[in-house]
This record gives sequence, structure tokens and C-alpha cells, in this order.
Amino acid sequence: MELTSLDLSLLMNDLDELENGHVQKVYQRKDELTLEVYVGGEGKKRVIIGPNHVFLSKYKRDNPQKPPGFAMELRKHLGRITSIEQRGFDRILEIESGDTKLICEVYGRGNFVLTKDNKIIGALREEEWADRTIRVGEEYSYPEPTFDPRDTESHVETLGEGEVVRKIASDLSLGGVYAEEICERTGIDKHKAVDDLEEDEKTRLDEEINEVLFGELSPQLYIEDEDPVRASPFELQTYSEYDTQDVESFSEALDTYFYIKEKRKEEKKLNKAYRERKEGLEAQLEQQKRKIQGLEKSSEQNRETAEKIYENYQELEEIKEMVEEALDKYGWKETEKRISESETSVSNRIKGFNEQERFYTVKIDGETVKLKPGDNLEATASRYYDKAKDSESKIKKVKKAKEETEKQLDGLEKEEIDIEDVLEDKTQKRSKKWFEKYRWFYSSEGYLVLCGRDSQTNDMLVKKHMESNDLYFHADFDGAPSVVIKDGQDSGEETRQEAAKASITFSKTWKAGIGSDNVYYVAPDQVSQEPEPGEYLPKGAFIVRGDRNYLRNVKVEAAVGVYEVEEDVYVPVSGPVKAIEENCLEHVEIKPGRSKKSEVAKEIRSRFDDYDIDLDYIIRVLPPGKSSIKS
Repeated sequence: MELTSLDLSLLMNDLDELENGHVQKVYQRKDELTLEVYVGGEGKKRVIIGPNHVFLSKYKRDNPQKPPGFAMELRKHLGRITSIEQRGFDRILEIESGDTKLICEVYGRGNFVLTKDNKIIGALREEEWADRTIRVGEEYSYPEPTFDPRDTESHVETLGEGEVVRKIASDLSLGGVYAEEICERTGIDKHKAVDDLEEDEKTRLDEEINEVLFGELSPQLYIEDEDPVRASPFELQTYSEYDTQDVESFSEALDTYFYIKEKRKEEKKLNKAYRERKEGLEAQLEQQKRKIQGLEKSSEQNRETAEKIYENYQELEEIKEMVEEALDKYGWKETEKRISESETSVSNRIKGFNEQERFYTVKIDGETVKLKPGDNLEATASRYYDKAKDSESKIKKVKKAKEETEKQLDGLEKEEIDIEDVLEDKTQKRSKKWFEKYRWFYSSEGYLVLCGRDSQTNDMLVKKHMESNDLYFHADFDGAPSVVIKDGQDSGEETRQEAAKASITFSKTWKAGIGSDNVYYVAPDQVSQEPEPGEYLPKGAFIVRGDRNYLRNVKVEAAVGVYEVEEDVYVPVSGPVKAIEENCLEHVEIKPGRSKKSEVAKEIRSRFDDYDIDLDYIIRVLPPGKSSIKS
């Protein structure tokens, strides 16, 4: 969706809170900016500005590690925000910081222009039109201002000739969606000509236009099958067929809309890459199967031909003697002519001559044998045996390659983006404990157990937080998280079993529905990131040296409970059932199932209704993949 002039004017209710805030960071992703602003007493705010959108955001984007030059220029010049406002009814947002102004043109291709005393000192993109130029060193010239419908009482009187819906959209700068909504609310045919409107219709239109411009806000996010359709500052009758999602502000509605749209785009890219990789491997596997079939057929035929030579040795010897005498006497062409013209049982077995490659073919007992003048039959049979062996050798290689392809295909997992998982609220409501960046729980014996979430946290957990008296656990397969028991060498068997269960539960076994697997544990000094010479070790992976202590057939098991992390502050924690029972005020058991994380999280939150539990936190503690609550 594209932000309208009305949308921007109504967004100013949310954006005004940035005034007097201090710009701490500026990020740029192509043609979109993120300004991180510290507001006294409220903490950090994040405003996203793009070619067709502006909103405050609680979701952190993936920003480039090295900021582009324009972002660095903005960091240099923007400090305390002295004012933030919309220019008239234009889709232009102006952010002033002292004598510097960032002009955000939120229409068309969009642009950002940094000015000082109205002179351009930086721009995302230099442009030139017939009536204005954006170039560093030039004076900044605003585009022709948009008509502001808020300045007139009788809106219908300002409309030109044409259909009502089109003239409201263009002449009042309200856009198509709101023009359609106004017609819907008034019950007036949107295709009716402005000149044909009755007086009562004009009155109804003026009243509804005023309601849209000045009425009370009731922000809405319209969705269909969990995908956002439109964000609106008020209810839209024209969108009544869609479901809605609760939002507190218009900015939040836009934030969620654009963030999910962005993630859906990433999801499509991942799905496309997955399909292409899968189809490529399947085609490669099919080609390898055909290659093996062809080589097996070739090997079989060559062996049969060699055996036919020995079975028909005497007859072939006679044919060979006859043909080669003729070749010596008449040459290739004359011999071929004479034999083709003769009608004997021997000549009928001779099927062809190839003077260039110097061989002739004989049909014997259903097999075609290629004979070369001067070669004895033993050498000919040996040549066919060699061809058969060569095919069999190639079969082994192709079968090995086929096994590797099958392994890659079996291990190819569709990389899914769980929208609920990535929509983590990044607003800082409290200072979290250091261990909350990991999966964590306290064992039934009171030991802190930590699990990595991904390669980065696996790496951090071991490098930064694993100490000499800890224990390191890992499931006996690749891709599982690193698990550490703090002071684990003093722990009992129960804690070690619970850490092992976490190793299995918070891995791909949950998503795959595998009930159990093996886990090993070692001392911290056995864990290293130094690979053997010539080997490569990916981020988050480790080399384990020395003897391993194995726990066999460890079962997948999980519960989610309410844990008081600080006085009157409650957070959800997930781990083995007994550990959660012992340390949490309430809990529910979960198992691998068919419900999305968001659905399970909502059900869990409803069961913990007496506590202020954050939904996004619940989603983060759930095992990877779908689940269900045990009855």
C-alpha cells in the first residue's frame, strides 16, 4: 500500500513524540531509512521512512554492517530533533535538527534531501525536472503544493467535473481507497457525475469527508489468511469482508503491515531457492539413475558379446579367415561389394565394413561382434571384457555420486520463515538477564542450563560463557544446539538427563517428530574451535576431542511454565517437564503437533491469564517447528 497525504497527516499524532528526541543512529537499506531516536523518559524509538511509507517500528531490521555514505552524512548532521512535521497536505515529512533539515519526499520513487539554510548538502538521489532540481549545492525547491481539503468547509463545491469517486480521490488528494470508502458510507453511486449530485447527497458527502479528515481514529490492520491486506487509521466499510488484528495505533498497524510484507518477500525467495535446489538435485539424481542403467546395460552386452565369441569361436575363426583373405586380395570396397552380392550363410552374417576405423561387424547368435583385421579372437574377446569392466568401474563411481545426491536431497530442508518468530518485539521494556539471549531453564536440582538458538548464539555460549567447571552437551548429530550446564561437573544424574533432553528437544528432532536420540557430554577443555589442518569449521560448530560420555535413547520432552525472573516480573520458560514443574508457578506440557507457534503461544498465554506474559516471548521459548498442548 502507498501512504496518502491523509495517512501522513494522521500519523503525525504518533510521530510528534519524537520531538526533542536525539538521533543516535541512522541506517539505510537501499531507498529506506531507519532513524533510531532516544526520547527522554521513554527510551529508544525507531522510525522507518521509505518511498511510500512512514511509521514508528518496534521491529529491528537487518541493516548493512557498513553504512552507506548518505547514512553516515545523516549521522553527522542530525542530533536533537527540534521539530517534525508534515509540509501542508503534501506527502513530505520534514525533520529539523538545529539549522539542518531532512526533507523526506514520500511519493513516487521517494527521496531524502538534507538541507542547511535551505541549501542542499546531501541527497539520496540527485534528480532534475523541468521546474526543480535536486543537486548538492543548489537551493532546495519544493514541488507544487497539494490542495489541502482541511482548509475548506464545502468539499463538494471544490470538485471538478467527472465521476464522484475519481474527483474525491484526485481533487481532495484523498486517494482511491478513501474515496471509495466515502462513497460506500454515503450510499452514493461512485460512478455518478459530480454535476448530477442532489443537494442531500452533497451534504452527506461533505459530512463523511469531514469525518474522514477530522473524525476519531480507530486504527485497523485488515488481514486475510494471516497476510496483511491494508493498514488504516479508521474502520473501512469497504474492507469489512476481511478479518482484523488488534493494534493500538495507526503507526503500529503500518509497522506490522510492512514488516510482514517484507518477511513474506524473503520467504518467497527462500522457497524459490529451495525449489530450484530440490529440482536440481532431483534432475541430477534422475540423470545418475539413467547413467547407471546405461552402464549396466553396456556391461551386460559387452560380457555377452565376449562370451559369444568363445561359444562361436570356430565359426568366427572361419569368417575372419575368409574376410581377411579377401581384404588382402581385393581391398575394403571390393570385398564389401563381393560379400554383399553373395548369398551364402557365411556372407549373411557379415553386417558391415568400416574402412576408416578399420573394422567389420559380424552377427553371431543374436550379438554383433566388431572384428579388426590382424587381431586374434582372444584379443577381441578381451577387449569386450575390458569394456564391461570399465563400465562396472564407472557404475561404482556413479553409484557413489548417486548416494551423495540422495544424501543431499534427504538433508535438504525447506528453510521456512516463521513470521511470528521473527516478529520479535525489540522495544526495551526492561533490562533482560544475560542468559535470556539463549534458551534457558533451571534444572530440577537448581542448575542453570543454557542452549544456543543458532550458530551465532552457539558460538557465544561456548566462547563467552562456558567455564572450566561446566559441562558441554550435544546431540549425536549435526545441526543440534550447544547445551551447557553451569557448574555442571557438580550436578547429579537428573540434571544431566534434563540437559540431554534439551539437546534433543530444541533441535530438528522436534520438527521431524523423532521421539528420541543419543546425546553425549564432555568437559569444556575437550571443546575446541581449532579444526584439523586442511579442515574447515563453520560458525557455531566445534571439534570435540577425547572420550565422550553417552546418554542413549534420550526422549524428546518439553513443558512451558511461568517463572518469576525478577520481583513481580514473569517470563515463560521451556524445558524438560520435571525441571519446569520444580521451578515454575504454573506449567503446561507440549508435544510435537500440527499447530503453528503463534496458535500454541496464544493458548498458553490464555492458560497463564493471571500473569502478564508477553506473547512474543512465549513464541521464542517454544521448540522449533509446530506443536500442540497435551490434554
